[in-house]
Amino acid sequence: MPISAPFRSTQRVYFDDLDALNILHNVRFLLFMERARGELFQALGFRWEDDFEKNPDKFHVVAAHEIQYLAPVRGEGDLTVELLPVKLGTSSLVIDAKVRAVHGSTVHAEGHTRLVRLDPTTFKPCPWSDRFRAAFEPLLAPKG
Repeated sequence: MPISAPFRSTQRVYFDDLDALNILHNVRFLLFMERARGELFQALGFRWEDDFEKNPDKFHVVAAHEIQYLAPVRGEGDLTVELLPVKLGTSSLVIDAKVRAVHGSTVHAEGHTRLVRLDPTTFKPCPWSDRFRAAFEPLLAPKG
């Protein structure tokens, strides 16, 4: 099944995600973005349980996160996380994210994550596989 951009994932806010003011704790936004990114990789056929021969691109790290908190999330319920790959370099991938209300137009947070693929022997950056590039290139945000 083809994946469209932005990729959307529904994430559930539970009581234990909230702080004493009944507001979603700031670190949970990154957790929801991370979970959505895992779902995107799975949807594209990159499964973590596959060995390195089948999925060499799983050997990557988060090199940077940036997030802006725009509106608090109050109480339990569902949120939508939208992911949009914006830059695919030789060994890096930048994915923009928005955490939105499921109903309505409120954007609660937005940010981006930069991933870097590493060589499992040297731990130095190395190129993404052709399979990875073919999966992500169609999802890239248009330049302009």
